[in-house]
Amino acid sequence: MYQCYDGFFDGGVPCGTFIKSISTDALNYWERSFFQRCRSIIEFNGLPEAAPGQIGWDYDAFMYQLFRMGYAVVFNTKKYGMVVQPGYPSGYGLQYQPRAMTISTQFFQFNRPLEIGTECGVIKLTPDYRGIWDIITKYAVEMQHAEVAIRQSALNARFAYGAFAKDDKQKKSLEAMFQRLANGEPAIILNPDLKRPIDGKTGEGGTYELPIMQIDRDLSKNFILPELMEFRRTILMDFYRELGIKVQPDKKERMNVNESESADAETFNRREVWRICLEKSLDEVNKMYGLNITFKINEPKQDTEGSEDNARLLRNTGE
Repeated sequence: MYQCYDGFFDGGVPCGTFIKSISTDALNYWERSFFQRCRSIIEFNGLPEAAPGQIGWDYDAFMYQLFRMGYAVVFNTKKYGMVVQPGYPSGYGLQYQPRAMTISTQFFQFNRPLEIGTECGVIKLTPDYRGIWDIITKYAVEMQHAEVAIRQSALNARFAYGAFAKDDKQKKSLEAMFQRLANGEPAIILNPDLKRPIDGKTGEGGTYELPIMQIDRDLSKNFILPELMEFRRTILMDFYRELGIKVQPDKKERMNVNESESADAETFNRREVWRICLEKSLDEVNKMYGLNITFKINEPKQDTEGSEDNARLLRNTGE
């Protein structure tokens, strides 16, 4: 694949290969996938740019910090200008809320915490100073289990055989035979020493068999691959609902507007909490430092029966 680029862009942090460790690679794959899906639902604009001799905000690092930690600490510096850094809540207010942020990074080591509201601001995604990585991890683990089950079911969909070997030489011959069969060779030549007489007669008039047995002759009872694929899709839909993304329930027929609105209610609350936290915290940070950081929540279009989008779609298709 992409042979013209071969060898030029193979550095950096490699992705999983799904060869040595399906289980570990599947977990890493879905953790990465779910984070990118999370990131796509919220888009920020107006992040501080670099002034002469200073450093602007890196969008990717800011997004990762916000989803991983649930908040980002903002303060002004003489050397770097307006910066965003990881910090940790400190102190207690009258309602036991954090009053300050402890900043200890390779760039900043303050001898005391910075007071929230006067010395620093906090952009918050969640109200409890925690990220949403628990959501990502939960569904990544569920997908990991589903992927392993799907791979195992796909392997079990083939006829399974066992073999008996009386010595190491026969063992190697049988292993080579199974390997060639698994590679799809239509015909193979066997070692004649593998055959054994059935009726005790040897020679041309005897009947022979190989020391091979079929483990399971009725694969239809154990073939659950379609159910597992649907199970994986259900996990993905549950993840979207957890994020507040509108997804329709599993129905064969098209949903009408009322049914769609009822289904949307299942996905509303958590996303609304994030929206409220971002709006209030950004308003405070923007006023405190004269910034204009804004955000929007991306929503996929819905084509439900009776909607204007669906009506335009029907008109365009001539129905």
